[in-house]
Amino acid sequence: MSLQYMPVVPISVGFGLKTLTTDLPLIVTLHHPIYSADDHHSGSTFMKEVIETAAQEAERHPDMVVAGHVHDYQRLTKTLPDGNKVPYLVTGAGGYHNLHRIIKVNGENMITPVVFEDNDGDQVTLEKYSDDHHGFLRMEITPELITGMYYVVPRPQEPFSKPIQLIDRFQYDWKNKQYVPNSL
Repeated sequence: MSLQYMPVVPISVGFGLKTLTTDLPLIVTLHHPIYSADDHHSGSTFMKEVIETAAQEAERHPDMVVAGHVHDYQRLTKTLPDGNKVPYLVTGAGGYHNLHRIIKVNGENMITPVVFEDNDGDQVTLEKYSDDHHGFLRMEITPELITGMYYVVPRPQEPFSKPIQLIDRFQYDWKNKQYVPNSL
């Protein structure tokens, strides 16, 4: 499967999205996440406006949005008005020493899934997160599915012999805009 790249320039994003093939998933990558449940940052309303405007102009919403900046892992899902689901991933726990914690509710860690509404009333679900370990996301893309596997690695104070650990696995049917149920 070949990939197509398009630089993100706000003035022409909608036109650029329209010109891309629909035979491949449209994965938009950003530095600043549109949504984040961490206690140090918030989502970028500017980037949300850029992506939403481009999606309206192109009559096509991205199949997935991947960002960094926040130093943790979060898998969020936006539910579109037509019921379609779009994964929004925050994958910023690659090495910066100061990991960013997810906000607490009444002093307790959130138990996922957690559903909330953003400032525009859009429904977003925090599906899974890791805020206490560095890690990495591995994605496999086929003509039908995007499979994501997020692994955490030992912290500096933990033995390096401790194995990496898979903490999130998802399969996303990008053509039908829905997750495939899994048992992890």
